[in-house]
Amino acid sequence: MAKSQSHLEALHATARHKADAAKARAQPDHSAEKPKDVILAACAQIGERLASKGFVFLKSGPTLKRTDDDLTFTIQFQSDHNNVAGKRAAVWIHAMVLSRKLAEWDKRHPKPWNHDPRPSGPTIVAGGQIGNLTSPPGWMEWNFADAVTRQDVIDDAVTSIETLALSFFALFGDPAGNMADIAARQLVSLKPLEYAMATLGREAAEAVGRSYLMRHPQLTASFSQALIEFQQGASLPTALGHMARDLATLAFIHDLDLTGQD
Repeated sequence: MAKSQSHLEALHATARHKADAAKARAQPDHSAEKPKDVILAACAQIGERLASKGFVFLKSGPTLKRTDDDLTFTIQFQSDHNNVAGKRAAVWIHAMVLSRKLAEWDKRHPKPWNHDPRPSGPTIVAGGQIGNLTSPPGWMEWNFADAVTRQDVIDDAVTSIETLALSFFALFGDPAGNMADIAARQLVSLKPLEYAMATLGREAAEAVGRSYLMRHPQLTASFSQALIEFQQGASLPTALGHMARDLATLAFIHDLDLTGQD
C-alpha cells in the first residue's frame, strides 16, 4: 500500500508541493494531461474494480457510494489543490459512513451547538482520510500523474481501499459487537457515541463514552469538572472544540454514566 506519512511529514510534503506548484505554474506545459482528467479516469477505473462490492461510481466528487438499508458507505476522492499538469495529479481518499437513523435521532435530540436545522439526508457516523485507519494513524496519497506508473498506483489505491476502508465498513455489519472498535478508530469524533445511543440504546452509548475516557485518560479530570459545572447550572457550550467538554455535554444532556460509579 501507499506509504502512510506522519502528520508532520505530510505538512512538510505539502510545503514542498506548494513550492513546486508555484514554479510549474510560472511555466505551464499546455500539452500535458490535465490533473482533473487524469484523476477522473483513474477514479472511474477504481470504481469499476469495486463495483462487485456494491459501489456505484459518481463523477461528482468523484465518489463511490453504496447503500445498505439504514447506512450509506462512501469513498471520496479529494484532489490536491497543488496538482500541476504533467507533474502532479494526487488524491486523498476518505471513507465515510452515514446513517438515516442517526439523522432522525439528531432531529429529536438537538444539541447546543446545532445552530442550523438538521439536514434531510443521512448524518455522518464515522469516517475520515483512510490513512487514519493505519497504525499509527497517518496520511496517505496517490499520485496518478506519471502515465508509466499510473496503473500500479491505481492498483495500490484499490488494495488500500479494500484493506482499510472496506474492513472498517464491515464493522457496521455487527455494530453491537463492534461499537468499541468503531469508536476507537475515530480520533476525535464523538459521533459513534450518538450512533450507539440512536440505534443500540443507553448501555451501548455509555460503553462507548467510557472507552473514550479509557483511551484518553488525560481527559478524565476535565470531563469530570465540566460535568459538575453543567450539573450546577453552567451554560452548555455552543460550539464543538474540546473533547472532554463536548463529551461531558453529551453525558449531561442524555444522563449518561460514563464513569461506572452509579
